[in-house]
Amino acid sequence: MHDELREEDMARDAREDQLIDILVVEDNEGERESIVAVLEAAIADVRVASLNNGDEAMDFLLARPPWTDRIGEAPPRLILLDLAMPGANGFSVLGQIRGIEPENTLTLVPVVIFTDSQAKGDIRESYRCGANSYIMKPLSFSDFESVVTAVGQYWMAHNESAT
Repeated sequence: MHDELREEDMARDAREDQLIDILVVEDNEGERESIVAVLEAAIADVRVASLNNGDEAMDFLLARPPWTDRIGEAPPRLILLDLAMPGANGFSVLGQIRGIEPENTLTLVPVVIFTDSQAKGDIRESYRCGANSYIMKPLSFSDFESVVTAVGQYWMAHNESAT
């Protein structure tokens, strides 16, 4: 019995090691790579996945091909989402996430819009669609790095998750 419990704990621990903390959805490759690098440098043991468009993000989140190996896995603890992307844009992704059946834990994942847009209409629409935060990307790299660090640390270390 003791060995069975230990094997069960080891299997759970191995599975938790594969869970994703933060999903970054950004079509600009340089920005996407920078966001991931900053998050990984700023937050100990964070697991970050990154995708370049909204369609891929929804496939990932819903464990559709090519992500069927994610079936049964918990959703990320945070989604950083750009608005202007090819295919399904950020509004579409956000609407799909918030439109899933309420009992699905994906609906509880905080979604932070991280975008270049300063348009008041985009800000209102983001919150209307269920965004938890709207952050404009700073122009300088040092400010960009500071903002990404602060966002990651807040949501991973200080915010109480509903999931």
